[in-house]
Amino acid sequence: MTSLRSYIVFGIVSAGLTITSVSATIVAVALPKMLADLDTSLTWVGWTLTGYQLGQSIVMPLAGKLSDDWGARRVFSVSMIVFTASTILAGFAPNVYVLIFARILQAVAAGAQLPSATSIVSDAFGERRATAIGLFTSIFPLGGVLGPTVGGVVIDHFSWRWMFYGSAPIGAALYLVGLAFIPPSKSLSQGKGLDLIGVGLFSGSMVAILSAMTAWGNDVQSIENPLTWLLVVAGAVALGIFLWHEGRTPSPVIELELLTSRSLVAANLYNFLYGLVLSTVSSFIPYYAAVVYGMSAGESGAVLAPRSAAMAIASIVSSVFLMRWGYRMPMVLGFVLNSVSMLMVSRGFHDLSLLGLQVPNLVLLSSMVMMAGFGHGIQAPPSNNASLDLVPGKLAAAVGLRGTFRTTGALLGTAAIVLAASRFGEQQASGMQTIILALALLGLLAVPLALLIPDSAHERYVAARRERRRAAGPPARD
Repeated sequence: MTSLRSYIVFGIVSAGLTITSVSATIVAVALPKMLADLDTSLTWVGWTLTGYQLGQSIVMPLAGKLSDDWGARRVFSVSMIVFTASTILAGFAPNVYVLIFARILQAVAAGAQLPSATSIVSDAFGERRATAIGLFTSIFPLGGVLGPTVGGVVIDHFSWRWMFYGSAPIGAALYLVGLAFIPPSKSLSQGKGLDLIGVGLFSGSMVAILSAMTAWGNDVQSIENPLTWLLVVAGAVALGIFLWHEGRTPSPVIELELLTSRSLVAANLYNFLYGLVLSTVSSFIPYYAAVVYGMSAGESGAVLAPRSAAMAIASIVSSVFLMRWGYRMPMVLGFVLNSVSMLMVSRGFHDLSLLGLQVPNLVLLSSMVMMAGFGHGIQAPPSNNASLDLVPGKLAAAVGLRGTFRTTGALLGTAAIVLAASRFGEQQASGMQTIILALALLGLLAVPLALLIPDSAHERYVAARRERRRAAGPPARD
């Protein structure tokens, strides 16, 4: 491909990632409105978030395999069709159950896009792929800015359903443009078929565990119900059978060899914490702003805008200096900054004054959350590329696996937050503060994990500098 076409392709897949990123974050500010309009409980409305993460966690490894076997453009195109159809369905949902189903379909489409987009961009940019893939991390913050901000405006002036109506024509347009500019994959293998049994076991495991958590969230007495514990046991057994099956099927959803080495275990656990801590908290910051500070939907959505802007700026800088800085330093620094930010947020500071000037609570909370955005943005490009370097021959599969651990972490984290928040009853404000403090401390576990991941980027940078010095020869003498 020509250089110009490479950048056009990057723009197309980036637009696709942006619109799916918006769909992931936009409902955060609509939770109170959907709660009232659909006449349901917080636990069920929370499934519009957990259902989305469930769909992503199920489809990502499958999408990675399909991208490698059948071609990334096909996967990307089909994902845009599914996204457009499910977005329309979400807008017209008559009850919370249809809305949850539509959100899961949206997530299936969104989860299929990242592995296919990474493979498409890798083909387009070749050896320059590290920076291009790193720049993907500046796209998700853009969705984080647009989602809550636009969602807040829509909620304040229109129905929450218009959050979905506006995305459908964009998805349809991207499908058509993608067909015109994205070239077919260089080679398409027939593969060995789809591991539908593995998909069913994994998804069944997650659904069973989350259903038990939902039942407990709706009624604390359900912990004494044998059916609740039966769901937990069934989920654990299904997960065990899934792992056993994956080691024996010729075409596994997750290749167990990608889970065995110390470096891969550390990278996968790091990505799990990434989803559990970083992704989860951002989804509930608007709700936190509403219950702790009494902010409107528009204000609570605006709280995330500085965070997302900081994340976009930091991820661009981190992508540019990726080889010089290496992987470990920004991965450690990112989680430390995030934990410090969450610690400050959990204290619930109100009505502070600075040099005699009153600081509005919106500015105060936004500033504290913005620090987490810098941390998230700094560590995202290196953590994205570190996993790919560990399995260079299976790019899309590695992206799918990385995404599965992140979305599974976010999925369980979101369900746990909803469950924990429901236990505080009328004390929602203090409950959310306690939850965020716990996640701040949990995030520090990522620091030792980052130190176990090989810093291959910095090693290549040092080797390249050494080679350039050797080629230049000794310095001339007068």
